[in-house]
Amino acid sequence: MPAWIRRAAVSIAKGHRVTLDQMLRRPITSLYPEEPVPHFPGFRSIPVLKANEETGKLNCTACGLCARSCPPQIIFVESVVGDDGRRKQWPAFFNLDLSRCMVCNLCVEACPFDALEMSADNELSAYDVRDLFFNMEELAALWKTAPAVRIAGGQKR
Repeated sequence: MPAWIRRAAVSIAKGHRVTLDQMLRRPITSLYPEEPVPHFPGFRSIPVLKANEETGKLNCTACGLCARSCPPQIIFVESVVGDDGRRKQWPAFFNLDLSRCMVCNLCVEACPFDALEMSADNELSAYDVRDLFFNMEELAALWKTAPAVRIAGGQKR
């Protein structure tokens, strides 16, 4: 018998053995909407704005480092301008376009003021892409309702 026929037969037998092993195992499928899937520690979904728990004000100072570090440039932040024409230390608006977010965590790592965390809320799907554009108030509300974690330098903080 030629060697190539023997190799083909062995390969087919190995493939069938793997298939048979998987067929005899108990299925691990979960019924998602009825049975929520547990997340592993450090799961990331969307960057959210963190607020000071004592004062309720956002930690964001509108420095713009998060917007500059974002590869797809989906973060739009602008600081408040006072009557004297000088910039203030809080954002006038902070918008995030989730439809193009890479969930890379670079914005969280770039923030020196501990103002951003990665939320674990993964149920943010929408039928219209315009519904995936989040403003400052929505991002702060997501931080309050869903568990969030700050992963900087590969370590949870």
